[in-house]
Amino acid sequence: MFDLQDAANDRSITDLQPYLGEKGHLVILRQSSPLTSNDYVHAHALKDTPSGQVHFATRFPRSGKYKLWGQFNRNGKIVTADFWVNVADSSS
Repeated sequence: MFDLQDAANDRSITDLQPYLGEKGHLVILRQSSPLTSNDYVHAHALKDTPSGQVHFATRFPRSGKYKLWGQFNRNGKIVTADFWVNVADSSS
């Protein structure tokens, strides 16, 4: 889930427009060498989420460190947010 805030005024962003037919896109890559198709995930935003929030439903293929890029359209400008997450082993 993304809770989108405008850095200029700290208010929730509620005026997103569709980007490639979706409220947002999420690309996920696992930090690994070499990269394989199993290390890549692309997800679309879920429909009917609360104003100011964008939700994605996905599964991480396995534990590890992942880089995420979220892309959104605001006022005709594509905004990209990126960050890292650590995914724990599901058997723990």
